[in-house]
Order: sequence, then C-alpha cells, then structure tokens
Amino acid sequence: MSLNVDDKLVNVEIQVKTDTDYRDRTLFYWAKLYTSELKSGEDYAALKQTITINIINFNMFEGNDYHTEVAAMIKGKNEVFSDKFSMHFFELKKISKNPKTSREQWLQFINADSEEDFEMVEATSMPIIQKAVKVIYDMSEDTKIRELARLREKALHDEASALRQAKEAGRTEIIEKMKASGMTEEQINAILSLN
Repeated sequence: MSLNVDDKLVNVEIQVKTDTDYRDRTLFYWAKLYTSELKSGEDYAALKQTITINIINFNMFEGNDYHTEVAAMIKGKNEVFSDKFSMHFFELKKISKNPKTSREQWLQFINADSEEDFEMVEATSMPIIQKAVKVIYDMSEDTKIRELARLREKALHDEASALRQAKEAGRTEIIEKMKASGMTEEQINAILSLN
C-alpha cells in the first residue's frame, strides 16, 4: 500500500512467508515508488523522500532488534548520502511478549493469531489498540453470524429438496401400484388431478 504523507512517499508491506529475494524486491518497489511521481522535464529536486515500511513474519537480520533501518550512507564514513532513501524492517518474530512501547504494541497486534494473543493485546493501556481488537472481535462475530445464517439457509434448501424428492418417489410408487392393480392411464390421471 503506497501513501503520500507530508510530501513523502511511503510504501507499507506485510510479508508473511520467507522470500529469499525479499531484499531485491523491496529495493525494486522502493525505486519504482521513488521515480513514480517525477514528471517528464521536472527537476530532480522534485523527487520526494521515499520510505518503505516492511513488516515481515520472518527473520532477515542478525541480532535481537525487531526494527532495522536501512539508509543510503557513504561507505567508511558516518555520513548520509541522501535522506530520500529510507527502508524500515519490522521483524515480527522478534517482538517481545511484553511490549513496552506503543510501536511494539501495534506490532504485537499485527502479529496476533489466536484469541489468547488478542486478549493479551487488548489488556494494553492504549484505547486505540483496545478499539482495534474490538473491531477484530466484531468482524469475527459477524463472520460467525453470517456462517450460521448460511448453514440455516442451506438446511432449509436441503429440507425442501428432500421433501420434493420424497413426494416424487411416493407419487411414482403409487402410480406403479395403481397400474399393477389394473387401472388405466385415464383413471390414474383423474385420481391424481383431484390432489
């Protein structure tokens, strides 16, 4: 998802599966976004600061830090080449079970995949995260209600279909018995039309 925020271009991506080409992929998407708004004939100064935020569910970097920022630096010097290049990686597998900052709490919310995880996140003191958890619960409840309604509707259709099939089978059996007793087609049709 790409956004234009405060004259900066921001791309946010959540990657669940390990991808051996992920570094090249995110660099490719950063480059496309960086050049996307420069119109033909425009000055290079019009290029905007471009930031990618990669929330990944696998470990990419060594160490225990869940957040890694990649910047364009001049090799051998502690000098930034350009502030227009910025990549942030948040490794969900490195998030503490006891988040201390609001950023860690949000990442724990993104990483939650069980009711126990959501309950832990909901216990936070941040009202906005509590509201987000409530939205997830409401969506889940809506899904359950829709599924129950779908199953009830299916049961009604199945019942109607079974009843029709039983009637047809019973009618066929009665007609066969009437024919076996020697009744003519006209007599059978006359009796059946009374029903």
